[in-house]
Amino acid sequence: MAALSVQLLRGLLLLSTPLVLCDLFSKATRTKADERDLKSSVFDFIIVGGGTAGCVLANRLSAVPEWKILLLEAGDEENIDYDIPGVPTKDYRPILWNYRTERNGYSCLSRPSGSCEVRTGKVLGGSSVTNDMKYTRGSKVDYDGWHVPGALGSLEWKFTNVIDMFKASEDNGDYETLVNSFYHSRGGEMRIQKFKYSDRPIEIFTAAFTEMGLRTLDINLNVAEAVVNHQFAMSNNTRLSTNNAFLKPVRHRKNLVVIKGAMVTKITIDKLEKSVEGVVYEIEKGKERPAYAKREVILTGGAINNVRLLHLSGIGPAADLKKHNISVLVDLPVGLNYQDQVTTGGLAFAINDVEPVSESDIIKDFKTWFQSRSGPLASRGINQISAFIQLYEGLNAPDVELALEGNFIRSDKFMLTNISVHAAEETNFPLPYYNLVNIYPVLLKPKSKGKVFLHKKSPKYGRPVIQANLLKESEDLDSIVDSIDIALQLLETREMKKAEIKLAPIDLFPCDRLRNREQWNCITRHYTKAMSNPIGTCRMGENSTDSVVNYELRVHGIEGLRIADASVMPTHARGGIFAPTMMIAEKAAKMLLKDWKENSNNYYNT
Repeated sequence: MAALSVQLLRGLLLLSTPLVLCDLFSKATRTKADERDLKSSVFDFIIVGGGTAGCVLANRLSAVPEWKILLLEAGDEENIDYDIPGVPTKDYRPILWNYRTERNGYSCLSRPSGSCEVRTGKVLGGSSVTNDMKYTRGSKVDYDGWHVPGALGSLEWKFTNVIDMFKASEDNGDYETLVNSFYHSRGGEMRIQKFKYSDRPIEIFTAAFTEMGLRTLDINLNVAEAVVNHQFAMSNNTRLSTNNAFLKPVRHRKNLVVIKGAMVTKITIDKLEKSVEGVVYEIEKGKERPAYAKREVILTGGAINNVRLLHLSGIGPAADLKKHNISVLVDLPVGLNYQDQVTTGGLAFAINDVEPVSESDIIKDFKTWFQSRSGPLASRGINQISAFIQLYEGLNAPDVELALEGNFIRSDKFMLTNISVHAAEETNFPLPYYNLVNIYPVLLKPKSKGKVFLHKKSPKYGRPVIQANLLKESEDLDSIVDSIDIALQLLETREMKKAEIKLAPIDLFPCDRLRNREQWNCITRHYTKAMSNPIGTCRMGENSTDSVVNYELRVHGIEGLRIADASVMPTHARGGIFAPTMMIAEKAAKMLLKDWKENSNNYYNT
């Protein structure tokens, strides 16, 4: 009966907006000025987070002219400097949420403070501005694994039911890839293609992996192993974030309002009806502004920020909320099931015949890119290739990606002087200029899980606490070290020997006195790196015991609240989270259109 009354109330709200404004918000409409302010604060949908998913949703929902959409983003506008493919953005702190994992005894032991950094985008476009630009979807078995026998809703997330959502966004620019029309398409907003620029080390490493038995294949065709010349999110040799692809082209729409620098601090919820009324946000710290949603609030803030907002709003584990004296509205496992892909530093190869790079050369290449979108900066150097490896039999899917990343070490005595792992990883020049190649064995499907919860002293403004538990499960450590053994086989190939590419002289303290597998176990524990691909904290499922949203992405027990980003993923897909996050946003948009347009605005949340 209570659920039915909510449905009727929402129907009245849609049909009689002026009446509702006078009734529900009578305190706020006592003067005409207040009434005008209120009406400008009322929207059909409020999207919290203008990142990878938020920009896609803003585009799709604002395509309905009679709907008014508000997009709130804590970061600022994207800068053209971030759009140059050869410029790394992952270390540019002003456009990042700079989080750290908690110290533990399993991982990151020799990192600063004994913890790993987790960096996600704080800018319009989110992590699609700061990521590696690779377009990797994962494997069929990943999405089929989200299906739970007996849970009918989970069938919608099997691979055959999500492939069209991947293709809805895709505009593939490589004709040899488009031959596989079941997997790829043209006409979407997100241009996907390979870089044309190549260099000698790219050819050498590709040939070496081929010599080891890997074929050059499209990793998005559900293959288990391959050496991959990646497709990237870019157009005209320019990074294409979801902001550039989806949001900027529709910013002119009168029914779309975008507010930057807006930190959402609370979801306002009717405690009796358990229905969402809107949100509270701050442009300036401490100065709250309300915004009201007639239909739904949609969270797209990511696996860490969604947790903070839900907890502050009284949605989360009761025991955790009570520690902060927060009234519990719905007891849900928000913040549990945290997962991030993981790798290690310390595995680096030195290239001897690299010509010195001067600052004048780099300045000239920048001018070339700005003038014609060409030259070395119209590439990502050795990052353009990687190898996907299947370690274990059973599933037709890779377990590890050997991701390559170039770096330039400024030292005339490079081959005579040991360098630290930190120096080997630190980006000194743009990506296409390098004399060292780091190989990062990325564990694509980690078993270790953690937890995110509010900052103890400053829950509202402090950084959320991330107990990542990276490498807690011994299987994760074993998988990384097994893949390092495979990567070291590169040194035995004819191609690498002919090019005289050898292991770089890395200072591996405190693991320098160990040997073979014991040494790599130690290195992996000490020089762990989180890939900053967090998922799972608002996982989808059938019930409120072990999930936060149902298979239609509605938060259990709350009317008018959905989550539509990587935080709903139960487990990782075997690739990055960029493409899967766009897919989830496309699927959420389809659900919203069906619920509110095709079904005559009938809405019911179980």
